[in-house]
This record gives sequence, structure tokens and C-alpha cells, in this order.
Amino acid sequence: MTSNGAGMPLVEEQAVASRARAVERLDSAQIERLLQTARRAHREGALARAESAYEEILALNAEHPDALHMLGAVRFQQGRLHEAEVLMRSSIELRSDPLALANHAAVLAALNRSDEALARLDAALAIDPRHQRSWLQRAGLQAARGLSEQALASYDRLLEINPRFANGYVKHSETLRSLGRPVEALACCERALALDGRTFEACREIGQTLRALGRFREALDSYGQALAAMPGNAEVLFLRGVAWLDLGEPAAALADFNEAIAAYPAFVDALFNSSIALEKLERHEEAIARCDRVLAIDPTHAMALANRGNASRHAGRNREAVEHYARSLDVAPNDPGVLCNYASALIRTDRHVDAIEACERALAVVPRYTPALFTRGRALLETHRYEAALEDFTRVSEAEPSDKLAHFHRGNALRALRAHDEAKAAYARAIEIDPDYVLAHCMRAFLCLSLGDFEAGWAEYEWRWRDAQMDPSRREFAQPRWSANMPLDGKTILLYAEQGLGDTLQFCRYVPLVKALGARVVLEVSDALVPLLRTLDGVDALVARGAPLPPFDLHCPLLSLPMEFHTGMGTIPSSVPYLRADTARIAQWQQRLGVRGRPRIGLVWSGNPQHLNDRNRSMSLSDLLPLLDDGYEWISLQKVVREEDEPILAASPIRQFGDELGDFADTAALTASMDCIVSVDTSVAHLAGAIGRPLLVMLPHTPDFRWMLDRDDSPWYPSARLCRQAVGGEWGDVIEQVRLALRRIAGSERQ
Repeated sequence: MTSNGAGMPLVEEQAVASRARAVERLDSAQIERLLQTARRAHREGALARAESAYEEILALNAEHPDALHMLGAVRFQQGRLHEAEVLMRSSIELRSDPLALANHAAVLAALNRSDEALARLDAALAIDPRHQRSWLQRAGLQAARGLSEQALASYDRLLEINPRFANGYVKHSETLRSLGRPVEALACCERALALDGRTFEACREIGQTLRALGRFREALDSYGQALAAMPGNAEVLFLRGVAWLDLGEPAAALADFNEAIAAYPAFVDALFNSSIALEKLERHEEAIARCDRVLAIDPTHAMALANRGNASRHAGRNREAVEHYARSLDVAPNDPGVLCNYASALIRTDRHVDAIEACERALAVVPRYTPALFTRGRALLETHRYEAALEDFTRVSEAEPSDKLAHFHRGNALRALRAHDEAKAAYARAIEIDPDYVLAHCMRAFLCLSLGDFEAGWAEYEWRWRDAQMDPSRREFAQPRWSANMPLDGKTILLYAEQGLGDTLQFCRYVPLVKALGARVVLEVSDALVPLLRTLDGVDALVARGAPLPPFDLHCPLLSLPMEFHTGMGTIPSSVPYLRADTARIAQWQQRLGVRGRPRIGLVWSGNPQHLNDRNRSMSLSDLLPLLDDGYEWISLQKVVREEDEPILAASPIRQFGDELGDFADTAALTASMDCIVSVDTSVAHLAGAIGRPLLVMLPHTPDFRWMLDRDDSPWYPSARLCRQAVGGEWGDVIEQVRLALRRIAGSERQ
């Protein structure tokens, strides 16, 4: 028996080799059976069985390329990306083919290793330049990276290889649309339709392309067809909702967004856009709640933070609005629109300097950005920087000649600068743009009345009834509204108060004139004024607002009476007093005040904070302190003191009786007990004028129309002297005027 060089007999060596070949044949057969089992399980989605079979193969042959590759595919489907990448890379090292390279590229792309993924696809295409899967992946990956022109070239090559690949045309359309070429994109969509009919993907893409072309109604139809192919698809419901928003139909948009959210409660884009729809529907609290749902998922969602600011601002929650705009700007600091909205909210919270800064940030991002110029102009106007405000509004009106708001506020700046003719022209331009622009009509009325042009002013002032802010005063009656050409003899007329208490106190003076025309007069006023107005001549029946009204034939609001009586400068019914304080209440107050040792001066430094012009007409108590000295006894006539003034009042020599003032009859009696009243433009000023007490009215630079301009007396109140700001926002010179006037009125000659 011969042996080999190692000493094994030749026959034995041949036997061993034969057994090895038999084992190899047995293993190959077993591996093939396992591979078939694994692939079948894999196709059926039974990943656990497939995984087990692939692992058995690799136990028999650790370098089996198909098992390595397919186990990598299972790991990819399980989301175990790093394991998938290692397995596929090992497979390719053993055997490289286009499909394996393309699958490895998909895993690398999922791991955000896009450069390596593209390299794998290039390798696949080097092996097979017509490998469609690789071209499709390559194009998609290039598009995802924003390499749209390269993606377009890849799709072109794919469609050259397979011109009947319908979904390739859909993808081609998406890329063309991203490049701003919607007309060509739509042609691709039409090619996809011709090849494969109205598939879900094609209809969705057609909808987006039509929307890009501004053909919103047609886009809705295409989205509807996509939903017919795949009912309840959250993405397309969302897209259709956006198209409804484009069409200005927020209710329909909200329905689609809600359905998308019901299918996918964490769908952030649908939640956010539903907040937009709710905001457009003026359902501000619901919009806030939707924004909060977005922010619970993504606390740094800049647009949701900004829209929560919008909704909060429109709901009157301005401090919340400021907070959320600021948080939005922390995330996206250079959004000019959010900066402007932030500035608007800052204005509403009296942070005008910060508002100006926000606008200037917006202008640094987008020079000549008109919303920022406009908003800065508003802030400048509020801070009495009239020339600068005028410049901003002029720039806006020149850039956007049809912007009625720019012309309107330009008129306000010109009015403050006493450029009256130019202000009238600016208001006229705003009205020319929008003939129904109520605020412009009313401001033109105020300007005319301030200048003594009563005929034009009273007529224009009737526009106030078209203002929604007048809704609380608005009355609807079956009886006709009285005008001067209608006889009153033997008729009953209802005269009713409107707007503030001061307006009622000023214009109730017309009641005796109406009575003199032969009418029976029913006067309806605020409950707080009823006791005082019982002293008014000419009233046959006095009714508190909300109480049942007696029968009447005609009606007229109080502030329309000057127009009906053709009131001019020489015909103002100015005899005072036309209201009287109750003598018994005066006696009670005089007893409460005690022995008079010095002239008593009644003080009012602030009015209703809800008044639209309160920031300009009211002052803080600290502004008034320089007036106070021990030559007078200072008495507060204010029923309510603002929180910020309370500690200053407590430390001052002013006596406060707010808690003891039950109604305006009490205030009238206390006012009648004063030697002089010093007041800003509030109802107490009108009360003092109506009962004929010496009155010093402290007025802002641009006062309410009733105080007119450039005069220190009032044709409405003979006992009043007007002390006006020379410079907007500066009360120092007014206080000095009051000090000098008090010496004369109160009979004090102190130096």
C-alpha cells in the first residue's frame, strides 16, 4: 500500500475526500432547501421565520453571500440599520452585483450616509448602466439632497431606458415642480396618466402641480381622485386642506385637517394648519389649543409658536402673544413677518421702544419691508414722534398706493402735526380706496369738529354707526329714527345714550331743546347716571338701560342731536349748569370733608383704561405729584385707582373717597363741594362742566374733538379752562399751566 507524503495511505486519503464531497453535496442541498424556505417566508412577511432560516444557512456557511444579503434585508425591515449595513457590506465583498449594491445604498441612505449610498449606486451602474432600480434610487437620493438638476438627469436616463415606467414620470414631475417648472411637471403627470390611469400617486402629484400653477379648484378635484383610490389618506387630506386655505375657504380646510388628524393624531403639519384655519374662522381659543398640541410634540415649532401669538393677540391676550412671538423668534430670529406681528403685540402692551426695535430687525433682514415700516410708524405715532411716523407711512403709501391703512395713519400723523389740509387729503385718499372705510370717515369727522367745521363734522360723524365698536350702543327699533324735518309736537321720542358716560353728560344738554319742540321725552341712560340725570330739564321719563321702555313714536341717539339741530360754533347750547348735584348729598359730603381750611381741589388723573385713547389722555399719578403743595386741600374724585398708582396715592397728601362713591350723584355732590376740579379728559371733567364748577382740563397734544384746538376755553363748558400739551406725551408744561390757573381760580396769590 502506498502512502502520500504525510504518511496517509492513498486509499484512505481517497475515502476521506469522497466523504467530504458527500458532506458538501449534503450541505449544499440543505442550504438550498433553507434558502427556499427563507425566501418564501420573507416574501410572505414572516420575518422571524426568514431570519431563522438565513441564520441556519450562515451557521453552515458563514460566507454565503445570498444569506448575508437577505439577512441584511430582514434587519433593514426590522429597523436594525447598523446590523443590516454590516451584513450587506460583507455580502458585497464576497459577490458584487447591481441589486446587492442598490440595496446596500438604501441602507446607507437610511443611515444618512448619502455620499456612500451614491457611490454604491454608481458602482451598480458601472456594472449595468441600464439597471433601473439604481437609476430610480439615485434620482430619489439626489432629489432628497436638493440636487434637483442632477436628479432630473437621472430620471431622464431612467425614462430613456424604460419609457413606459409611469411612476418614473410622477417622480420626474415632483423634481420639475421643485425646480419651479410646473408646466413641464404637469406634462409629465399627463404622460403618467396615459400609461397607467389615475393612480393614487399620479393624482396626488397632479394636485400638487395644479396648486403650484394656482389652479386650486382643479387641484381639489385631483386630490379627491387620489382619495377615491386610497380613502382616508392623511397626507392627501392634508394637501387638500391646504388647497382649501388657498381658496379662502377655512371651514372646508378645517374639515380635511380634522380628518387627517383623526387618522394620525401626531400629524404636526395638519395640526398646525388646522390652527391657521381656526384663526381665519376667528375661533381663537381653539386655534390656541391646536398650537399647544403642536408644541407638545415639537416645542420649537417656530410657525406654531408664531400662530399661537397671532391667536392670542386676536383673543386680546397680548402678553401671551408677546411671549410666544419671542419664543418663535428664538428659533427663527430673522422672520420679518413674525417680527412685525411681535411689534404689533408689543405696541398693545405699551412696549413701544421694543416694538420699534423689532421693526428695525425686520428691516435689516428685508430693507423697505412695508409691514415693518407701517408697524414702526404706528409705534412712532404712539410715542409722539410724529415726523418720523409720517415718513414711514409716506414710504408705505408710495410703495403701495392702494394701502388704505397707510393713508389713514398718514392722516393721523399729519393731524398730530397740525397739517390739517394734508390730513384731510390723506383721509380722503383712504376713503377713495375704500368708500366704506368707517375709521377714515370718523377721523375726518373728528378733524372737522376739532377745527370748528361743525356742518361737515356732524354729518360725517354719522358713519360711527357702521363701526363694530359701536355694537354695545346700537339699538334697533321698529319706530323711525327722528330727523329735524319731522314734527315732534304731540309725539313721544326716545333719546338714548351711546358710548361713554362723558358723552352722555355732554350731550344730554340737548334734551330741553327736543322738549321745546313739543315732544314728550323719554331718556334712556346708563344705570349709574339715573340719579344725577333726574335733575335734567325736559325729561318726562327717565329709564335705565335694560329696563322696559314706555311706548314711543320716534327715537334718536344723543350724539346725533347736534347734527339735527344744525349746531355751529355760535349755537352750542352752553348754558350751565344744566345738571345739579343733590343738596342733601352735598351737605353730607361737606360734613364728611370737615372744616375747610384751604381751597379744595378735586383731582382726576386717569380714566377708563379700556378707552381707545387712554394711553394719551390719562397720566400716572407720579406725573401729577409736582402740582401738589400744602396751599390746597387735594381730593381725589376717582372711584377707581389703578394698581400702579395705589402706593403713590397712599404716600401723597391726596384724600381718597373712592369706596364711598356709590353712583354719579355721589360724585356730583363731591365735585360740587370743590373750589376747582383738575381733570384729564374723563367723565368727571364733563360732570364738573355740566354742573358749572371751575374746571381745569389737562389735555394731550392731540385731544378729543370736543376740546377743539389751539384755544384755552371751551364753547361747551364756560367754566372750563383748557391746559394743553405743547409736546406730545409731555405733561410738565400742562402741570405748570394748571399751577398758574389755580392761583387765579382758587383765589390764591402764593408765590
